[in-house]
Amino acid sequence: MKKIISTIAATGLLASAIVLGATGTASAAAKLKIAHIPKLGTIGYFQAADRGVQKACKELGATCAYRGPAEITAAAQVKEINAAVQRGDNVILVAANDTNALCPALTAAQKKGVTVVAYDSDVKGTCRSLFVNQATSDGIGNALADDAAALAGSSGDIAILSTTPTATNQNVWIDFMNKRLADKYPNVKVVATVYGNDKPEDSTNETKGLLDKYPNLKVIVAPTSIGIVAAAKFVDASAKKGKVFVTGLGLPSDMSVYVKSGTAHAALWDVENFGYVSVYVANDIRNKKAKTAVGTVYKSGPADAGLKERTVTKGAVGNELVLGPALVFTKDNIDNYKF
Repeated sequence: MKKIISTIAATGLLASAIVLGATGTASAAAKLKIAHIPKLGTIGYFQAADRGVQKACKELGATCAYRGPAEITAAAQVKEINAAVQRGDNVILVAANDTNALCPALTAAQKKGVTVVAYDSDVKGTCRSLFVNQATSDGIGNALADDAAALAGSSGDIAILSTTPTATNQNVWIDFMNKRLADKYPNVKVVATVYGNDKPEDSTNETKGLLDKYPNLKVIVAPTSIGIVAAAKFVDASAKKGKVFVTGLGLPSDMSVYVKSGTAHAALWDVENFGYVSVYVANDIRNKKAKTAVGTVYKSGPADAGLKERTVTKGAVGNELVLGPALVFTKDNIDNYKF
Protein backbone atom coordinates (compact mmCIF):
# COMPACT_ATOMS: atom_id res chain seq x y z
CA MET A 1 0.00 0.00 0.00
CA LYS A 2 2.99 2.33 0.32
CA LYS A 3 2.91 2.66 -3.43
CA ILE A 4 -0.51 4.29 -3.20
CA ILE A 5 0.96 7.09 -1.13
CA SER A 6 3.87 7.76 -3.45
CA THR A 7 1.79 7.51 -6.60
CA ILE A 8 -1.11 9.69 -5.57
CA ALA A 9 1.02 12.22 -3.72
CA ALA A 10 3.13 13.05 -6.77
CA THR A 11 1.14 15.95 -8.13
CA GLY A 12 3.98 18.11 -9.46
CA LEU A 13 2.43 21.48 -8.69
CA LEU A 14 3.59 24.56 -10.59
CA ALA A 15 5.10 27.70 -9.13
CA SER A 16 3.08 30.88 -9.50
CA ALA A 17 3.44 34.59 -9.31
CA ILE A 18 -0.13 35.00 -8.05
CA VAL A 19 -0.93 34.07 -4.46
CA LEU A 20 -4.42 34.48 -3.07
CA GLY A 21 -5.01 34.90 0.65
CA ALA A 22 -7.95 32.64 1.42
CA THR A 23 -8.19 33.18 5.14
CA GLY A 24 -11.75 34.43 5.26
CA THR A 25 -13.65 36.84 7.45
CA ALA A 26 -17.34 36.99 8.16
CA SER A 27 -17.61 40.35 6.40
CA ALA A 28 -15.81 39.09 3.30
CA ALA A 29 -18.32 36.28 2.88
CA ALA A 30 -21.43 37.79 4.45
CA LYS A 31 -23.42 37.29 1.26
CA LEU A 32 -22.06 33.83 0.44
CA LYS A 33 -24.95 31.36 0.15
CA ILE A 34 -23.83 27.87 -0.87
CA ALA A 35 -25.86 24.93 -2.11
CA HIS A 36 -23.81 21.78 -1.56
CA ILE A 37 -25.07 19.20 -4.09
CA PRO A 38 -23.38 15.77 -3.74
CA LYS A 39 -24.02 12.75 -5.93
CA LEU A 40 -26.41 11.27 -3.37
CA GLY A 41 -27.50 12.66 -0.05
CA THR A 42 -27.37 9.46 1.98
CA ILE A 43 -23.76 8.45 1.24
CA GLY A 44 -21.50 8.69 4.29
CA TYR A 45 -18.63 9.96 2.15
CA PHE A 46 -20.54 13.09 1.14
CA GLN A 47 -21.96 13.57 4.61
CA ALA A 48 -18.36 13.61 5.85
CA ALA A 49 -17.46 16.14 3.16
CA ASP A 50 -20.37 18.30 4.29
CA ARG A 51 -18.97 18.45 7.82
CA GLY A 52 -15.96 20.17 6.28
CA VAL A 53 -18.22 22.40 4.23
CA GLN A 54 -20.09 23.49 7.33
CA LYS A 55 -16.85 24.14 9.25
CA ALA A 56 -15.59 26.45 6.48
CA CYS A 57 -18.95 28.19 6.21
CA LYS A 58 -18.96 28.90 9.94
CA GLU A 59 -15.49 30.44 9.69
CA LEU A 60 -16.54 32.56 6.74
CA GLY A 61 -19.91 33.61 8.11
CA ALA A 62 -21.54 32.01 5.09
CA THR A 63 -24.84 30.17 4.73
CA CYS A 64 -24.44 26.60 3.49
CA ALA A 65 -27.10 23.94 2.94
CA TYR A 66 -26.65 20.25 2.14
CA ARG A 67 -28.90 19.56 -0.84
CA GLY A 68 -28.28 15.86 -1.39
CA PRO A 69 -30.56 14.31 -4.02
CA ALA A 70 -32.54 11.18 -3.17
CA GLU A 71 -31.40 9.40 -6.34
CA ILE A 72 -27.93 9.05 -7.85
CA THR A 73 -28.92 10.47 -11.23
CA ALA A 74 -28.10 13.55 -13.25
CA ALA A 75 -31.81 14.42 -13.39
CA ALA A 76 -32.02 14.54 -9.59
CA GLN A 77 -29.02 16.86 -9.46
CA VAL A 78 -30.44 19.12 -12.17
CA LYS A 79 -33.55 19.52 -10.02
CA GLU A 80 -31.37 20.60 -7.07
CA ILE A 81 -29.36 23.00 -9.26
CA ASN A 82 -32.52 24.68 -10.54
CA ALA A 83 -33.93 24.89 -7.02
CA ALA A 84 -30.71 26.53 -5.80
CA VAL A 85 -31.02 29.24 -8.44
CA GLN A 86 -34.66 29.82 -7.56
CA ARG A 87 -33.77 30.16 -3.86
CA GLY A 88 -31.18 32.81 -4.65
CA ASP A 89 -28.10 30.76 -3.73
CA ASN A 90 -25.02 32.39 -5.21
CA VAL A 91 -22.63 29.42 -5.07
CA ILE A 92 -23.19 25.83 -6.18
CA LEU A 93 -20.70 23.24 -4.94
CA VAL A 94 -21.38 20.05 -6.90
CA ALA A 95 -20.02 16.51 -7.22
CA ALA A 96 -21.34 15.51 -10.64
CA ASN A 97 -23.14 12.30 -11.53
CA ASP A 98 -22.57 13.01 -15.23
CA THR A 99 -19.90 15.04 -17.01
CA ASN A 100 -22.23 16.49 -19.64
CA ALA A 101 -25.82 16.19 -18.45
CA LEU A 102 -25.52 18.83 -15.73
CA CYS A 103 -24.02 21.44 -18.01
CA PRO A 104 -27.18 23.10 -19.37
CA ALA A 105 -28.48 23.73 -15.84
CA LEU A 106 -25.08 24.84 -14.53
CA THR A 107 -24.51 27.14 -17.50
CA ALA A 108 -27.91 28.71 -16.94
CA ALA A 109 -26.99 29.22 -13.27
CA GLN A 110 -23.69 30.86 -14.26
CA LYS A 111 -25.51 33.25 -16.59
CA LYS A 112 -27.58 34.35 -13.60
CA GLY A 113 -24.43 35.14 -11.64
CA VAL A 114 -24.04 31.92 -9.66
CA THR A 115 -20.47 30.73 -9.02
CA VAL A 116 -20.06 27.02 -9.74
CA VAL A 117 -17.27 24.93 -8.23
CA ALA A 118 -17.09 21.19 -8.87
CA TYR A 119 -15.37 18.80 -6.50
CA ASP A 120 -14.88 15.03 -6.33
CA SER A 121 -16.43 14.43 -9.78
CA ASP A 122 -16.08 16.99 -12.54
CA VAL A 123 -18.22 18.49 -15.27
CA LYS A 124 -16.99 20.03 -18.52
CA GLY A 125 -14.68 22.95 -17.90
CA THR A 126 -17.08 25.48 -19.40
CA CYS A 127 -19.77 24.57 -16.85
CA ARG A 128 -17.83 25.58 -13.71
CA SER A 129 -15.16 27.99 -12.57
CA LEU A 130 -12.79 25.40 -11.14
CA PHE A 131 -12.60 21.73 -10.13
CA VAL A 132 -11.19 20.61 -6.78
CA ASN A 133 -9.75 17.15 -7.45
CA GLN A 134 -8.98 14.52 -4.83
CA ALA A 135 -5.64 13.71 -6.43
CA THR A 136 -4.38 13.38 -9.96
CA SER A 137 -6.66 11.02 -11.87
CA ASP A 138 -3.78 9.02 -13.29
CA GLY A 139 -2.31 8.76 -9.80
CA ILE A 140 -5.50 7.23 -8.43
CA GLY A 141 -5.93 4.84 -11.37
CA ASN A 142 -2.30 3.75 -11.28
CA ALA A 143 -2.39 3.20 -7.53
CA LEU A 144 -5.52 1.06 -7.75
CA ALA A 145 -3.95 -0.98 -10.53
CA ASP A 146 -0.69 -1.45 -8.61
CA ASP A 147 -2.42 -2.62 -5.46
CA ALA A 148 -4.78 -4.95 -7.32
CA ALA A 149 -1.84 -6.49 -9.17
CA ALA A 150 0.08 -6.92 -5.91
CA LEU A 151 -2.87 -8.67 -4.27
CA ALA A 152 -3.28 -10.90 -7.33
CA GLY A 153 0.41 -11.83 -7.39
CA SER A 154 0.83 -10.07 -10.76
CA SER A 155 -1.36 -12.59 -12.59
CA GLY A 156 -4.92 -13.86 -12.69
CA ASP A 157 -8.47 -12.56 -12.81
CA ILE A 158 -9.67 -9.35 -11.20
CA ALA A 159 -12.92 -7.41 -11.47
CA ILE A 160 -14.04 -3.82 -10.98
CA LEU A 161 -17.11 -2.83 -8.95
CA SER A 162 -17.93 0.81 -9.72
CA THR A 163 -20.81 3.19 -9.07
CA THR A 164 -22.81 4.02 -12.20
CA PRO A 165 -21.81 3.88 -15.87
CA THR A 166 -21.90 7.70 -16.09
CA ALA A 167 -19.89 8.53 -12.94
CA THR A 168 -17.25 10.97 -14.18
CA ASN A 169 -14.46 10.38 -11.70
CA GLN A 170 -14.77 6.61 -11.49
CA ASN A 171 -14.77 6.28 -15.28
CA VAL A 172 -11.59 8.33 -15.58
CA TRP A 173 -9.87 6.34 -12.81
CA ILE A 174 -10.91 3.05 -14.39
CA ASP A 175 -9.54 4.14 -17.77
CA PHE A 176 -6.17 4.92 -16.19
CA MET A 177 -6.30 1.71 -14.20
CA ASN A 178 -6.93 -0.41 -17.29
CA LYS A 179 -4.12 1.31 -19.15
CA ARG A 180 -1.72 0.74 -16.27
CA LEU A 181 -2.65 -2.94 -16.07
CA ALA A 182 -2.22 -3.43 -19.82
CA ASP A 183 1.16 -1.67 -19.83
CA LYS A 184 2.68 -3.03 -16.63
CA TYR A 185 0.78 -6.19 -15.66
CA PRO A 186 -0.10 -8.07 -18.87
CA ASN A 187 -0.90 -11.25 -16.94
CA VAL A 188 -3.60 -9.57 -14.87
CA LYS A 189 -6.97 -9.81 -16.61
CA VAL A 190 -9.98 -7.60 -15.88
CA VAL A 191 -12.79 -10.10 -16.44
CA ALA A 192 -15.68 -7.72 -15.71
CA THR A 193 -16.66 -4.18 -14.77
CA VAL A 194 -19.98 -4.03 -12.94
CA TYR A 195 -22.00 -1.23 -11.35
CA GLY A 196 -23.59 -1.19 -7.92
CA ASN A 197 -25.27 2.23 -8.33
CA ASP A 198 -23.79 3.32 -4.99
CA LYS A 199 -26.42 1.22 -3.24
CA PRO A 200 -25.41 -1.44 -0.67
CA GLU A 201 -27.91 -4.02 -1.90
CA ASP A 202 -27.01 -3.60 -5.58
CA SER A 203 -23.28 -3.67 -4.78
CA THR A 204 -23.69 -6.82 -2.68
CA ASN A 205 -25.61 -8.54 -5.46
CA GLU A 206 -22.95 -7.57 -7.99
CA THR A 207 -20.24 -8.94 -5.68
CA LYS A 208 -22.08 -12.24 -5.33
CA GLY A 209 -22.52 -12.38 -9.07
CA LEU A 210 -18.79 -11.87 -9.64
CA LEU A 211 -17.84 -14.64 -7.20
CA ASP A 212 -20.37 -17.03 -8.76
CA LYS A 213 -19.43 -16.30 -12.36
CA TYR A 214 -15.66 -16.16 -11.98
CA PRO A 215 -14.44 -19.00 -9.72
CA ASN A 216 -10.80 -18.01 -10.23
CA LEU A 217 -11.32 -14.38 -9.27
CA LYS A 218 -8.57 -13.02 -7.04
CA VAL A 219 -9.36 -9.32 -6.48
CA ILE A 220 -12.33 -6.97 -6.59
CA VAL A 221 -11.40 -3.31 -7.07
CA ALA A 222 -14.04 -0.88 -5.83
CA PRO A 223 -13.26 2.83 -6.39
CA THR A 224 -16.41 3.75 -4.46
CA SER A 225 -17.04 4.10 -0.73
CA ILE A 226 -20.32 2.18 -0.94
CA GLY A 227 -19.11 -0.59 -3.22
CA ILE A 228 -15.94 -1.34 -1.29
CA VAL A 229 -17.87 -1.87 1.96
CA ALA A 230 -20.46 -4.11 0.32
CA ALA A 231 -17.80 -6.18 -1.43
CA ALA A 232 -15.59 -6.49 1.65
CA LYS A 233 -18.51 -7.43 3.88
CA PHE A 234 -19.72 -10.14 1.51
CA VAL A 235 -16.27 -11.61 0.87
CA ASP A 236 -15.36 -11.49 4.56
CA ALA A 237 -18.39 -13.63 5.45
CA SER A 238 -18.02 -16.06 2.54
CA ALA A 239 -16.02 -19.17 1.80
CA LYS A 240 -13.87 -16.98 -0.45
CA LYS A 241 -12.31 -15.15 2.50
CA GLY A 242 -8.55 -15.38 2.19
CA LYS A 243 -8.85 -16.30 -1.48
CA VAL A 244 -10.47 -13.15 -2.86
CA PHE A 245 -9.34 -9.72 -1.72
CA VAL A 246 -10.95 -6.31 -1.99
CA THR A 247 -9.18 -3.02 -2.57
CA GLY A 248 -10.28 0.49 -3.41
CA LEU A 249 -11.42 3.73 -1.86
CA GLY A 250 -13.33 3.71 1.41
CA LEU A 251 -13.98 5.56 4.65
CA PRO A 252 -11.95 4.32 7.62
CA SER A 253 -15.07 4.20 9.80
CA ASP A 254 -16.61 1.77 7.31
CA MET A 255 -13.52 -0.27 6.46
CA SER A 256 -11.85 -0.80 9.84
CA VAL A 257 -13.13 -4.32 10.51
CA TYR A 258 -12.26 -5.56 7.01
CA VAL A 259 -8.80 -4.01 6.93
CA LYS A 260 -8.07 -5.59 10.32
CA SER A 261 -9.36 -8.98 9.16
CA GLY A 262 -7.05 -8.93 6.14
CA THR A 263 -9.89 -9.06 3.62
CA ALA A 264 -9.41 -5.54 2.30
CA HIS A 265 -7.01 -2.73 1.59
CA ALA A 266 -8.33 0.82 1.60
CA ALA A 267 -7.12 4.31 0.84
CA LEU A 268 -8.80 7.67 0.66
CA TRP A 269 -8.19 11.36 1.12
CA ASP A 270 -9.31 13.44 4.09
CA VAL A 271 -12.94 13.80 3.05
CA GLU A 272 -13.88 16.43 5.62
CA ASN A 273 -10.91 18.53 4.52
CA PHE A 274 -12.05 18.04 0.91
CA GLY A 275 -15.31 19.86 1.64
CA TYR A 276 -13.54 22.49 3.74
CA VAL A 277 -11.03 23.38 1.02
CA SER A 278 -13.72 23.47 -1.67
CA VAL A 279 -15.66 26.16 0.20
CA TYR A 280 -12.56 28.34 0.54
CA VAL A 281 -11.93 27.98 -3.18
CA ALA A 282 -15.50 29.08 -3.91
CA ASN A 283 -15.11 32.01 -1.52
CA ASP A 284 -11.93 33.18 -3.26
CA ILE A 285 -13.51 32.97 -6.69
CA ARG A 286 -16.70 34.74 -5.72
CA ASN A 287 -15.58 37.30 -3.15
CA LYS A 288 -11.96 37.91 -4.09
CA LYS A 289 -12.29 37.59 -7.87
CA ALA A 290 -9.61 34.91 -7.84
CA LYS A 291 -8.17 33.87 -11.17
CA THR A 292 -8.62 30.27 -12.28
CA ALA A 293 -5.71 30.21 -14.73
CA VAL A 294 -2.97 27.59 -14.54
CA GLY A 295 -0.31 28.69 -12.08
CA THR A 296 -2.60 30.60 -9.72
CA VAL A 297 -1.92 29.70 -6.08
CA TYR A 298 -4.76 29.42 -3.59
CA LYS A 299 -4.23 29.60 0.16
CA SER A 300 -6.69 27.71 2.31
CA GLY A 301 -8.36 28.40 5.64
CA PRO A 302 -6.85 28.14 9.12
CA ALA A 303 -8.26 24.66 9.80
CA ASP A 304 -6.92 23.07 6.60
CA ALA A 305 -5.63 19.66 7.65
CA GLY A 306 -3.48 19.25 4.55
CA LEU A 307 -1.60 21.58 2.25
CA LYS A 308 -1.71 25.30 3.00
CA GLU A 309 -1.29 26.26 -0.64
CA ARG A 310 -2.50 24.62 -3.84
CA THR A 311 -1.68 25.56 -7.42
CA VAL A 312 -4.09 25.48 -10.35
CA THR A 313 -3.04 22.92 -12.96
CA LYS A 314 -4.54 21.64 -16.19
CA GLY A 315 -6.90 18.71 -15.60
CA ALA A 316 -8.67 16.24 -17.86
CA VAL A 317 -11.52 18.58 -18.87
CA GLY A 318 -10.41 21.93 -17.50
CA ASN A 319 -8.32 23.63 -14.84
CA GLU A 320 -8.23 22.15 -11.36
CA LEU A 321 -6.74 22.23 -7.88
CA VAL A 322 -5.51 18.98 -6.32
CA LEU A 323 -6.38 18.35 -2.68
CA GLY A 324 -3.13 16.55 -1.88
CA PRO A 325 -1.74 13.17 -0.81
CA ALA A 326 -4.09 10.30 -0.03
CA LEU A 327 -4.37 8.54 3.31
CA VAL A 328 -3.63 4.82 3.35
CA PHE A 329 -5.40 2.88 6.10
CA THR A 330 -3.61 0.00 7.77
CA LYS A 331 -4.37 -2.21 10.77
CA ASP A 332 -2.08 0.02 12.81
CA ASN A 333 -3.47 3.46 11.91
CA ILE A 334 -7.10 3.07 10.83
CA ASP A 335 -8.51 3.73 14.31
CA ASN A 336 -6.83 7.15 14.30
CA TYR A 337 -9.25 8.45 11.65
CA LYS A 338 -12.77 9.40 12.67
CA PHE A 339 -14.55 9.93 9.37
